[in-house]
Amino acid sequence: MPDAATHTESIRSDRSPNQPADDVLSDIHVLANLIGQGFSGFLEGEYGLTVAEWRVMLTLGRYPGQTAAEITVRWAMDKMAISRALQRLEAAGHIRRERNPDDRRSYRLSLTEQGRALHDEILPGATARYREFMSCLSEKEIAELRQALRKLIDNASAASG
Repeated sequence: MPDAATHTESIRSDRSPNQPADDVLSDIHVLANLIGQGFSGFLEGEYGLTVAEWRVMLTLGRYPGQTAAEITVRWAMDKMAISRALQRLEAAGHIRRERNPDDRRSYRLSLTEQGRALHDEILPGATARYREFMSCLSEKEIAELRQALRKLIDNASAASG
């Protein structure tokens, strides 16, 4: 896999005269893909989980009782990717579904005891990987990045919704 400098140089050299010199959205796509690849190798290699499955488990670990629709919105993911993740996690005994009393057409989801144990086993390694990705930024830079990303997410959500 090319290193970060190679990616950065590749992005700079791909700029055409008609593109803005600071194509931030392209950089965000590259970063998202690199982070996904970094987590994918860790999750699939060590635990046999996809990134989508881990996102579901991570969400249910923090917010038990979420519905599939709520998880889909939280991660801005494709409904089918979440649906496949839920099917695999349920078949493996990691999650359970209970009919949603507020909406009988949906289900509230939670980790099983087995799912909670797997979540708790993965979380330290995932957190270490997250910290590794973020280690090049200061606390101030992280706060500024978070603020800018939230603005972009809010704007993109309003524009697409």
